[in-house]
Amino acid sequence: MEGDSGRRRKKPPRFLVGGAVVVLFVLVPLAIFWLLPGNRLGVSGRGVAPTARRVSVQPAPARVDPPETGSSSSPAEDQALRVASTDGAAAAVQPAAESAPAFDITTRRARPPTDDEDRYVAWMKAHSPETERYVVAKWERARAIIQRDDATDPRVIEAFLRTPREYFCEPTNAAHSYGDAAMPIGYGQTISGPHLVSHMTQALDLHPDQKVLEIGTGSGYQSAVLSELSNHVYTIEIVRQLAQRADSIYRKWSKDYPEYRNITRKHADGYYGWPEHAPFDRIIVTAGIDHIPPDLLKQLTPGGIMLIPVGPPSGQTVLKITKEVRPDGSVTFKREDIYHGLKRVTFVPFTSETGKHTLSSDTVPNRP
Repeated sequence: MEGDSGRRRKKPPRFLVGGAVVVLFVLVPLAIFWLLPGNRLGVSGRGVAPTARRVSVQPAPARVDPPETGSSSSPAEDQALRVASTDGAAAAVQPAAESAPAFDITTRRARPPTDDEDRYVAWMKAHSPETERYVVAKWERARAIIQRDDATDPRVIEAFLRTPREYFCEPTNAAHSYGDAAMPIGYGQTISGPHLVSHMTQALDLHPDQKVLEIGTGSGYQSAVLSELSNHVYTIEIVRQLAQRADSIYRKWSKDYPEYRNITRKHADGYYGWPEHAPFDRIIVTAGIDHIPPDLLKQLTPGGIMLIPVGPPSGQTVLKITKEVRPDGSVTFKREDIYHGLKRVTFVPFTSETGKHTLSSDTVPNRP
């Protein structure tokens, strides 16, 4: 028997009892809650603001190809790219911020001469990795584009002369990349002819601070041209393999053509546009359809311009649609045929994964 067992035991002070209750029923549960996943500061969870949807990770192979072996882009440059997704998957690659392009085209000081072939060829040999024979062919095609009035805006001509079309053609067709014709790029798609690309680009009247959306990335060539005119280019392709191929081309040449890092791209159905980045100052559709998708009209800014080929599979009219908002808030759309009724073109059909946007046809049209 212990020495104090017979003494009356004193009750502990009340403040000690209260403190034990607080520790047991308040502090311990809070500590457990803190340790649970998703409840720490900066991590998305109940009662905590979710983190941004763009994450600094490389694209998943299911969506975007990794850089090719021998790519000109460095790890530091690739770090400037971000992955954006509407479904949690790595569906698109884009600059870190829309307001801060990865490369500001307005800061370029060296400009290719556009008034003399010899000077232009010499400039390209000093400022680009392009082969001389393609540079010469590009110059000659530019002269034809001007002579036919497909494009006369000096900014558009310079954009054409800066863009290596041969990089976006199939290797077997590269020798004919500056011919006046559309060429197949696989999966039932084609790369549009230089004259049509130039004419549609001029009709857009695109400027560096304007945001442009392309529906139908295809080979990636049209967006490459647009990136010479705008710091904010967005493009959507429904054919996964083409989206991956275009991405790999942009990545491969992003050191020599840093403006390609301003091209935000993803694999998706372009019929619904890209609401996460809307509104757009300019929208260009490179597939034929028999109506104008309502979502694209909604995503156009007041005063914005959309180009879209509308009509049956046998041939479409390339419409220039300008969105006008009146003082009373009512919206109207001005429509204009960029060829003024003198020409119709035949594009590949506007398709979807379900087929509901596809034009019915007894022929397979080519994209000019």
